[in-house]
Amino acid sequence: MYHTIVAGIVAGNAASIKLHKKFGFEYAGCLRQVGYKFDEWLDVHYYQLLLE
Repeated sequence: MYHTIVAGIVAGNAASIKLHKKFGFEYAGCLRQVGYKFDEWLDVHYYQLLLE
């Protein structure tokens, strides 16, 4: 049985954030500078969906 779904989304990815919010995900927090892509450190925002 599953109780929650967690999504990690790179900061600034507005399309992904909009999509997750559409399905009921809520902002749960941010880890700063934990992703690295194209010679740049990126923040990762976490969104959570509690299942009932």
